[in-house]
Amino acid sequence: MANPDTELDEIVQLIRLDPALTFHVVRLSNSVIFGLREPTDSLEGAIGRVGFREVYRLVGLAAAHQMCQKDLSVYRLKACRLWENAVATAAAAEVLAQPAGCDAGLAYTAGLLRTLGRVIIDGAAWGQQYPGEAEWPLLSEWEQKRFGTTSAEVTAVLLEHWRFPDELVSAIRGHFDPFACPDSNVGACVLNLACGVAARFGLDLPGETPHWTCTPAKLTLANVTEQTLNDCANRAREHYTALCAAVE
Repeated sequence: MANPDTELDEIVQLIRLDPALTFHVVRLSNSVIFGLREPTDSLEGAIGRVGFREVYRLVGLAAAHQMCQKDLSVYRLKACRLWENAVATAAAAEVLAQPAGCDAGLAYTAGLLRTLGRVIIDGAAWGQQYPGEAEWPLLSEWEQKRFGTTSAEVTAVLLEHWRFPDELVSAIRGHFDPFACPDSNVGACVLNLACGVAARFGLDLPGETPHWTCTPAKLTLANVTEQTLNDCANRAREHYTALCAAVE
């Protein structure tokens, strides 16, 4: 879907391979996001009415919704909170991508999928459980000690395997600390600030909040001011509300 030369028929055939994904895309295309009065019941109709760019968003939203169907016992995390955090982060990342000069679609997708690694670890680490912020303030440090890796790294490796764009993978891999690598990672910084915006909504996840401290260096890298960030947060809240209404 990142290739502008791709034909819509190719996208239709790929989405058809997953009946649940097909159902979600069709249903979302009939949602309040698009404000269309005449509903459609076909995948071709859904894709034709919303356009190529919106299909990218819809597939990401539907895939993330499927991902967040089960509570994560390892993380003591309800599926609904994981979903709310994913949508809020995606909404904020899409808004913040514009002043940063990043691809809004990739930023949106990164926000939706950044916690995918938690789902993978939860399915493989039976019997383990995050003890909470009082004992381990940073979840990533607990993951590193217990599993030798972090959920962010698991997400990045999986998306690399699925041939997602390098820009998106790099943003997720570095979003806990955008300055950890020698090369400044603008995408990671946008995602970091977006997670902070989700936290403002009260939709943060346990063991992550210390990562989202807003610093002048982050604002500079993302090309935003405090006022711009506040404006983006307000726009992101509206976008988040619309996305949630669409899924409901």
